[in-house]
Amino acid sequence: MRRIISEIDKIRRQVLTEVARLVFAGRLLREIEDLPYQLFEKGIKNYRCCEFKERAVLKEPIRLSLGEDPVGDREPLLKAATRALKRKKVEGHVLQVIGIACDQCPIDSILVTDACRHCVAHNCENVCPRNAICVINGKAVIEKQKCVECGLCVGACQFGAILKIQRPCERACQADAIRSGDDRHAVIDPALCVSCGQCTISCPFGAISYKSEILPVILNLLAGKKLVALMAPSAVGQFGRGVSLGHLFAGLKKLGFTSCLELGFAASQVAEQEAAELGSDWLTNSCCPAYRKLLESRYPSLSGHVSKAPSPLALAAQKVRDSEPDAYLVFIGPCLAKKTEAPQLVDAVLTFEELACLFVAKDINLSLLEPLALEERPDAAGRGFAVSGGVAAAVSKHKNLKTERAEGLSECRRLLTLAEKQGLAADYLEGMACAGGCVGGPGVLVDGALSKKALAEDLKQN
Repeated sequence: MRRIISEIDKIRRQVLTEVARLVFAGRLLREIEDLPYQLFEKGIKNYRCCEFKERAVLKEPIRLSLGEDPVGDREPLLKAATRALKRKKVEGHVLQVIGIACDQCPIDSILVTDACRHCVAHNCENVCPRNAICVINGKAVIEKQKCVECGLCVGACQFGAILKIQRPCERACQADAIRSGDDRHAVIDPALCVSCGQCTISCPFGAISYKSEILPVILNLLAGKKLVALMAPSAVGQFGRGVSLGHLFAGLKKLGFTSCLELGFAASQVAEQEAAELGSDWLTNSCCPAYRKLLESRYPSLSGHVSKAPSPLALAAQKVRDSEPDAYLVFIGPCLAKKTEAPQLVDAVLTFEELACLFVAKDINLSLLEPLALEERPDAAGRGFAVSGGVAAAVSKHKNLKTERAEGLSECRRLLTLAEKQGLAADYLEGMACAGGCVGGPGVLVDGALSKKALAEDLKQN
């Protein structure tokens, strides 16, 4: 599905940018309470029922931008900001439900629409195993107390007049971690959630978002600490046409980062290690933290098939940590699950979206900067980790293999279920939580298809 930049994305990015501006300028505590009013006056309005709810909702993305949990109006923003400034690292579950923004969507999942034509066939009535459908006044009617929501009537109606409705957040969550609470607000089960972040894209009310780590990163930049950026290969094409990795690294230097590494080189090393690890039984990748958590929590009998090789992030972070133990390491990529992957190795994780907001807050135009020369330009195999099929292709470069791949957690679950029951008819299984691979992650700035095209064009220059 095409990634559409919605009003929710624009609001979240405006909030992140304005909070970043306040922190960079040293005005956070002085102006944080007034920020919802400023944002409202700058155009974040006419989305909710009234200006009072609009401002109340805005407080919660502000808290999340500070790395705080949403709590409603129970405490002032000043208290949250004071607490956040003292915190060295953002902790707790990365995905959060903003209760006041949740629309408490209806939960009747099978619905007969006005498209019902009172046809002669009555397929919906005949296919129902519980006799829950009857025709009244020329229209099919579902008796809710009998309906088990099997969905057979949906497929049987040749007019498509019966719909299966599901909350957007529940439909997007292919890990089945989101449900309706007693008050009909969305609830995330941390035990089932793999932090893929697809719910943040899918909720049309902006009621699910993520805790940001921009605050500790900015504070370390202001303190003059040695910051090292670990850049995901999927960065190519994210910041606009004509903006190369050299431009991006120049922007990071202007922000105050000491050095920048693109992790394609680490990905190439991981592919080589996984190829060497392959034996008589099949193997699956360890680089996607959301996929790995799904496998290990839902399919524990298959956990022995997960590669023991570190992810490119973990491999590169350990390499930098060994040579520069005092450096503050920041991974930058499209993934929210990476915020949970290696907290002992990486000090902070920023999405491309968060990084873009830092650039805007500091008025840095990447296209106007003199690009930096890359210290190391990884090969195509390593950079191919960014797209679906790229990991399997990189491993196959070192050994002749029969591979399978799954993109999106639904497809991952299908293949893992088959593998659990009857084994895998391949040597290597590549699993990616996001459709299209990393370029389809929730923290991207452009649609995955555009990013994939930009990456392919960049690889031609190798």
